[in-house]
Amino acid sequence: MAKILIGKYEATIYPEGDGYTGAVSLGFYPNGKRKRLKRKGRTEDIVKDKLIEALGELDKGVKPERNYTVARAVNDFLTTFARSSKSTSTKDTYRSLADHQIIPLIGRIELKRLTADDVETWLNGRTDHLTSSSLSIVHSLLKRSIRRAARHDKVDRNVAELVDTPAGKAGRKSKSLTLKQAKAVLKEATKPEHKLGAYVILAITTGLRTEELRKLKWEAVDLETGTVYVLRADRHNDETKTRLSRRGLGLSDMGVEALKALKARQAAEKLKAGESYQDHDLVICREDGTPYTARFVRWWFRKVLKAAGLNADEWTPRELRHTFVSILSDHDVPIEKISLLVGHSDTHITETVYRHQLKPEIREGAEHMNVIFGSKTIKSA
Repeated sequence: MAKILIGKYEATIYPEGDGYTGAVSLGFYPNGKRKRLKRKGRTEDIVKDKLIEALGELDKGVKPERNYTVARAVNDFLTTFARSSKSTSTKDTYRSLADHQIIPLIGRIELKRLTADDVETWLNGRTDHLTSSSLSIVHSLLKRSIRRAARHDKVDRNVAELVDTPAGKAGRKSKSLTLKQAKAVLKEATKPEHKLGAYVILAITTGLRTEELRKLKWEAVDLETGTVYVLRADRHNDETKTRLSRRGLGLSDMGVEALKALKARQAAEKLKAGESYQDHDLVICREDGTPYTARFVRWWFRKVLKAAGLNADEWTPRELRHTFVSILSDHDVPIEKISLLVGHSDTHITETVYRHQLKPEIREGAEHMNVIFGSKTIKSA
């Protein structure tokens, strides 16, 4: 057994098993149990080096915990995050990204040995697999996990914050139905066999978000004045996406008729279901009054599109909102009014998210130039 001095600490190194163990006394816990730092290795020199490294970290305020890996840091963060007030969908997204994009790839690396190069190599390796948006989320998840670990003295710096998020693969661009396609879909949606016909009609003619439609209640619908009030959405705590998403919208004649027919059908379903009916006052709901899941809405939506002669696999429900913007823009409705109708806080969001749907192009400059210089190529003097 050998005793050595490492800085202000006295360490003991002794043979154990096939190698050596080094120990340093760090005082006592509140319960009176001795607090000891231990490291093992094949030789005394290896053990001494490990003790020097661990004690150096201790002096910097980092708790010398062995084998605290990236996976443990991420799981610790997600355990804490699971107790937050964030939505279940957000928690599920983070868990899925951690399980598929972080832990299998860099999870085994000891956190204190993780380098900026490791993070950069890992992120660059995901660019062909994830969109830029998903890459940004997964990088943020790692940064937040290490940030939490640093707060708990597991590591002294956050190397993930030293790396820029690379661009990922191009995501699927949203598109909109043409006027002809929209008319065909609306005509089909009016048929009584489509349980979500009113959903499709309202989405195209009001621009309501899918999550707003799923939470729409009859108390927020005034069929006499033809008005619908957006007060909640199928999001965390039923909150709308933004403050300006809470709005009142006029209903088209088609929308009013669709809602009247839906209300009559629901009254018959409620009578038939009797005591088993669960009245949530929902406009879009099952025969027993319970809400549809987003997945089931997509299934019904595709049935309508397929019956209207479209390739249902090429479209998603949210693109009915894009269709609303596109049709209004094609008919010269100012972007300021479109922004208010879709519940955006300003026109910048509308221009950014729906830029491919906004028409006509700004051609005033070219038209003025044609007047000033003539519409033909200028002849040389």
